[in-house]
Amino acid sequence: MLVSIAVYSLKSQNFPMDAKVVKVNWMRSARLGVLCWVVACGWALSATVSQAQGDCVDGLADGFPCERMDFVSHLTPAALGGTALNDVWGWTDPVTGVEYALVGLREGLSIVDMSDPVYPVVVGWMPTASVASTWRDMKVYGDHVYVVSEAFGHGLQVLDLNLLRDLEGPFPVDLTPTSTANQFSKAHNVVINESSGKLYVVGSNLAGGGLLIYDLAANPASPVLVGDFAEGGYSHDAQAVTYNGPDLAYQGKEIVFSANADFIVIVDAEDPSDASLISFADYPDVHYTHQCWLTEDHKYLLMGDELDEMNEGINTRTLIWDVSDLDNPVLIGEHFSDVAAIDHNQYVVGNLLFQSNYRAGLRMLSLSNVADGELEEIAFFDVDPSSNSATFSGSWSHYPYFESGIIPVTSIGGGLYLARPRFLQVTAAADSVCATGEVTVEAEVLPGLLPPYELSLMDVPNGVTVSGLPTTLDAPGAFSFTLSGLQNAQGALHVNLHLAAVGNEATEPIHFVVTTQSFWYRDLDGDGVGDANYYEFACAQPAGYVDNFGDCNDQQATVYPGAPELCDLFDNDCDGELNEGQTTTTFYADADNDGFGSPFNTVDFCLAPVGYVDNNLDCNDNNPAVYPGASPTATGYDNNCDGFIDDNEAHPCPGDFNFDGLISVDDLLIFLTEFGCTTDCDSDFTGDGTVSVEDLLGFLSVFGDSCQ
Repeated sequence: MLVSIAVYSLKSQNFPMDAKVVKVNWMRSARLGVLCWVVACGWALSATVSQAQGDCVDGLADGFPCERMDFVSHLTPAALGGTALNDVWGWTDPVTGVEYALVGLREGLSIVDMSDPVYPVVVGWMPTASVASTWRDMKVYGDHVYVVSEAFGHGLQVLDLNLLRDLEGPFPVDLTPTSTANQFSKAHNVVINESSGKLYVVGSNLAGGGLLIYDLAANPASPVLVGDFAEGGYSHDAQAVTYNGPDLAYQGKEIVFSANADFIVIVDAEDPSDASLISFADYPDVHYTHQCWLTEDHKYLLMGDELDEMNEGINTRTLIWDVSDLDNPVLIGEHFSDVAAIDHNQYVVGNLLFQSNYRAGLRMLSLSNVADGELEEIAFFDVDPSSNSATFSGSWSHYPYFESGIIPVTSIGGGLYLARPRFLQVTAAADSVCATGEVTVEAEVLPGLLPPYELSLMDVPNGVTVSGLPTTLDAPGAFSFTLSGLQNAQGALHVNLHLAAVGNEATEPIHFVVTTQSFWYRDLDGDGVGDANYYEFACAQPAGYVDNFGDCNDQQATVYPGAPELCDLFDNDCDGELNEGQTTTTFYADADNDGFGSPFNTVDFCLAPVGYVDNNLDCNDNNPAVYPGASPTATGYDNNCDGFIDDNEAHPCPGDFNFDGLISVDDLLIFLTEFGCTTDCDSDFTGDGTVSVEDLLGFLSVFGDSCQ
């Protein structure tokens, strides 16, 4: 992260009325009218709070246009406590490691706890010192934040951020400034060099809108005014650094690079009581020199003109200056975006330039070829999907210096968006892996960072083996590696692939589940309970198997422990009892299937078994022609079971049991098979209900007779 910190944004007023100031004020008034109209419309559309999360896939992240930037979460202006947003900065608690977004709104400062960036929490609110204003800016030195506004009577608010550590809800908690500095009434911006402890107020009502210099090092809670610089005129935005660039004459000195509406001003502020002009530079098609930021080697200065896109009809323009010689800055290139949005705040992180470009959202550019006067856009997240036109709505600012890689992005009417750029593409081959197996990870270093790249895997559990991971790469590209020895890494495993490039670092998480081998039991009937007699030992659940056993009949889906007892032939609940709780009825065997049962063959059950009926009226259950109400068959049977063999039921030839017209040996054999029969006997010759010797004698008396 940069040790020198600078600022951003819009307009100020109240200057000597020379020709230049008249021009600046006219542009400011025109812009203010447009901006206020846009912001007012945005307020009317603001809701309470919305939160979402979505990876950037095929150019969209939860409906927002994107490239290599994921959408993490969102807070509306109302959720933040105001109506419209402006600047944002950040602070990381050195004790707890909690990252806080310090969000400017028209009405004050909102403080957002990003411990869980998917669900950020607004924990604090410090209201404006005077009235609401479109312009508010804040910067951090150590553990204090310093806030200015273009509202008259605001001055400099100072808040000790250590108090956030002990806040107790309900949130947000109303906060009171630790101290204030009121040497000036209003200001457009505040700039801090963290390495020297110098604070610069710019665009104030003093020193012609130039630099007001404060010392913070002695007591951060009580800024001391130690100098000013008015020679360069109105300063809209600036960056103050302890210079470490190639110009030997200024190395180690306090240098300020200032965007002063019509040109760049470079100031030697080593002696704040006697700050002096080093140089200034203008450029073609100047309309409003808005903001500038150095590369980390202090060789190049990236600058944006806020009004050129709208007035010239060009796409977003970034001017590239070679400032190796501070006395002679040289414009070496201009980068034009593919879209026409107005550029706003931009900050450098290592080899990357992050830009908030209003309706085009947050843009990430590579500085790999900055020495040649060239930039390359490699990623973006668009907070205003409706258009990329050159109008004053959308992304005002951002803070790209959190160690987590999460970037808070402010949108004037849209609220606070948390986005996350990607420098690595990482995919595990499977969501889960057996502890006895291995998982393959496909990875790719994406273009944009300066090689060589150092790669390492972080948070690897003891015993886990990493194979095939390259330790260095000389260029972007894809690779794969494997993780094995997972026996001691059961459950959800979270490791991180770390990339260290020249000036930048990035981390990408890898998530998968490590499963262990378990017993699985066959569930043939699909009732969710397995058979203990049939099992397999495996990590993954085999098809047709479950992780429990106890089924007493794995061929009936209605039978398993705890199943409701049904009226059937099964012990449904596997408790050893059949049909408990069911009402039983006596059923009678219907052997001849004539619908009438025999009183001599019964069963008590809750429903009729197959071959049983609920009556016992059959007088011959071996003959389907014999039952109450049956028609006569002239076969010698009491067909209708009235107790008599009627004339039309009488056998025309008694003893002819096979009805072949002869009383012969064949009939004798039939008789002998039923001898002794006492129930439903076809050979009861005498009709007394028993096949006995009397029937034999009767039969023999007609033996050999012809029925004709």
